[in-house]
Amino acid sequence: MSFGFDPNQNLQNDFAEAFYSEFKEFFGEETDLGYELYFLGGAESGPKGSWATFTIRNPFSSRALVFRYDPTSGSFYAMLKIQVLPGEEDWDLDSLFRRKGYPVSEFGDSQTAGGEWIFHSVARHYFGTIFRFCPRILEPDFLPEE
Repeated sequence: MSFGFDPNQNLQNDFAEAFYSEFKEFFGEETDLGYELYFLGGAESGPKGSWATFTIRNPFSSRALVFRYDPTSGSFYAMLKIQVLPGEEDWDLDSLFRRKGYPVSEFGDSQTAGGEWIFHSVARHYFGTIFRFCPRILEPDFLPEE
């Protein structure tokens, strides 16, 4: 039996570690905020089975920030999910930031400048914007459509 090196698993671990540490740097302990942080990645089947997913959820307002990375294509997705009856709304964070008029650098700039610290760079891009312009994004009083 051989134990192979799985580069996707290492990328997923790096992704989770970067988002977790950057969240703590900007916002502190998730328990102090009443948020839940969790990471999914790896061995599931299906088209999104290899994706790394980091979620920050406010269970009291049925809102979550979801960050996904597809190691196969190098694609990255960031969204605000809001539970509504019946179902859920997904808001692309980059589009939301532009529509709200937040003067932030484009995601591609953060991605290009990240180098080997790509996930930390991407996490800082999103958490920095949220911290500065919309720290209550997971609270019910934040309205994405305005």
